Amino acid sequence: MPKTAEIIARALSEEGIRHAFGIPGGEVLELLEAFRKAGIRFVLTKQELGAGFMADATYQLTGTPGVLVATLGPGITNTATAVAQALLDRSAMLVITGEIATSLKAIYTHQILDQESLLRPIVKWSTTIAAQCAFEQVCKGIALTRAPMPGPVHLNLPTDVAAVQQAEGRRFAPARVRALPAMHDLAKVISWLKSAIRPLAFVGIGVQVEQAWGELRKFVEKWRVPLIATYKAKGVVAEDHPLCVGATGLSPVVDKIHMAQVRHADLILTLGLDPVELRSEWMAPWDENKHTINLDLVPNTHHVFRSAVEYSGSIAGALRILTAAAPAKAPRRWTNTELDRYRAAIRDAISHKPVRGIGPYQVAATLREIFPRDTIATVDTGSHRILINHVWRSYEPRRLLQSNGLGSMGYALPAAIAAKLLFPKRPVLAMMGEAGLDMVIGEMALLHEHRLPIIMVIFRDDTLSLIKLKQERMKLPETGVATGSPDYALLARAYGGSGAVVQSVAELRKAAQAALRSPRFTLIEARIDPAEYRKQM
Repeated sequence: MPKTAEIIARALSEEGIRHAFGIPGGEVLELLEAFRKAGIRFVLTKQELGAGFMADATYQLTGTPGVLVATLGPGITNTATAVAQALLDRSAMLVITGEIATSLKAIYTHQILDQESLLRPIVKWSTTIAAQCAFEQVCKGIALTRAPMPGPVHLNLPTDVAAVQQAEGRRFAPARVRALPAMHDLAKVISWLKSAIRPLAFVGIGVQVEQAWGELRKFVEKWRVPLIATYKAKGVVAEDHPLCVGATGLSPVVDKIHMAQVRHADLILTLGLDPVELRSEWMAPWDENKHTINLDLVPNTHHVFRSAVEYSGSIAGALRILTAAAPAKAPRRWTNTELDRYRAAIRDAISHKPVRGIGPYQVAATLREIFPRDTIATVDTGSHRILINHVWRSYEPRRLLQSNGLGSMGYALPAAIAAKLLFPKRPVLAMMGEAGLDMVIGEMALLHEHRLPIIMVIFRDDTLSLIKLKQERMKLPETGVATGSPDYALLARAYGGSGAVVQSVAELRKAAQAALRSPRFTLIEARIDPAEYRKQM
């Protein structure tokens, strides 16, 4: 009979999992050996935070659960932020932690915590693997981590259980619920779609989770409904599509433009829209007498917004039915000129040219111009991230990765590492502020070790710009926001890569083009003038 660790590894391999990330202790060595035998590559990181972000990015990119491995004590405590990221950004993640032998747990104290209780508030399920039914526990964990809405599951593995032999359980595919809207609701929705003059669709992470982007595109084209995507849903319809208006989420100036259009819309559709991605200004965003339709994977229990028609089930299935009911010729509404003006208003609100040097808008726009259409980009948290989401066009789903529900710093570099491991032939670009890189800077060692020629661009302004702006608006003196960061180009060379400092668009263009040709990783430090953030925020 197989060992418990081997049962776990086989179950993960059968699920399509090919990578696991983390830092081992003696308590997980049986698991690492089982991974090796099952063909799962274990990637040693420099800290559990980075490992968790890599696991999160694995799910975001592939739809296959990510795996984070940690040991007991400080190992598991270091996972907390990454696990919270998976919870609030709706990522399927299996968090497997080593645990002291069950025979010692009642009396031994060194590095001992109640590991199940520690993670229980931020996971969908936390369990300690038993010596009799490990296979069933792992299968349950996989099913729960994938089930709407996806999130993290914690499997706690004691050392004596990991090595014990036990029988594998029966394999079966969990049933998937594909309920469709009631006929009277469908009739009402179709009637509203036919009569609407200015419909508007807000598209969120639920469409991403169900991979319903094909059905979404056909629906908006057949009914001629312009769409706005949340940051995590960028690319579900290519952002150069004539019906794609742009993104929404965290920009006050852009949201004002969207809200003005919402007031004039006579039909609002929310498709997989999760308010975890939105600013508090989106609380109760429309008149409740307006025609509103919410299609989502799960029932609306958040009450951030309410809709006249509420449906939870298969977004893709509902969209297929609605598309089939569309008239042969798309209704005449929302002229191309009107949509061009809408997009131009957003562009005018965020575009800026500094008096001297280079500004963050110029950096983001230049990078989008230079990098190929199939680039996988990651972006860290800060003022630059809010701006980038309205400048960087995404042409495919799951190709701009970020921490949005949690909004954690330190995400861009680990996510880029995972992206390049998974898609070695695609260009990978990581955009970040200096403070976000400082939090995970040790992970740069993996770029040389695994020969990952990613390109990092730092929007350097030597301050926590977003927090500094809030200080200014509160009329408080500047305190605790200067980053005091090092020479990053020099650090990149110390880690085995190339480094460059740019202070103009021409210098950035030259450095980025060289980086795309380089077999090594490149760090470009863009010395930006942050003044324009005041206008954009």
